Amino acid sequence: MLRRMRRCWWICVLIAALGCDTLGEFSTEEGEVYRGEIVGVNDPLNCPNGIDCSFIRRGFASGVTLDLTFDPDELYENPGTISTSGESCGATFTDTPLLPIPPLAHDQLGLYEFPGGGRIRNYMFVARPDAGPLAGRDAMVFVSLLRGGDIEVRVLAGPGLIICDPDPADCDVINAGQCDYFGVFGLHREQL
Repeated sequence: MLRRMRRCWWICVLIAALGCDTLGEFSTEEGEVYRGEIVGVNDPLNCPNGIDCSFIRRGFASGVTLDLTFDPDELYENPGTISTSGESCGATFTDTPLLPIPPLAHDQLGLYEFPGGGRIRNYMFVARPDAGPLAGRDAMVFVSLLRGGDIEVRVLAGPGLIICDPDPADCDVINAGQCDYFGVFGLHREQL
């Protein structure tokens, strides 16, 4: 009987050890960010009025980079920030905090999953920039932790019906804050 109890104890220890949540490995340390460019084609010759017609990119120009600081251990306090660069009309996000959505801790929506792609865990946040073209507007930010240590981020503001050309000629329109945004970014850890 004692032998069975020991065996059971060891099995429980192994299950606990192998099933441990290793999400802490995705935390950025001081001087680190996750960084990556926006996904989507740039084909101005085949797009009406020169507006980039990538179906997975709205508002963000080709080549825009997103930086993410992230701490999965602080999901409901201070999960991180996002910043963008490479935009002709100025940054959409500048150290904009990811705002937690507390009710998701008690709702199945907080456990949403994307099919495929080696996703370990997905999170939803709100980002409300103080300046730039989305100043005062809420943008949804979807963060996916991927096997291998990378992160994928989706940013969504508005339904995607008001498409603005991210070309410098339309900076007045973009900075007026009426444009919709959608972007997918593949991020890798980098030292600053």
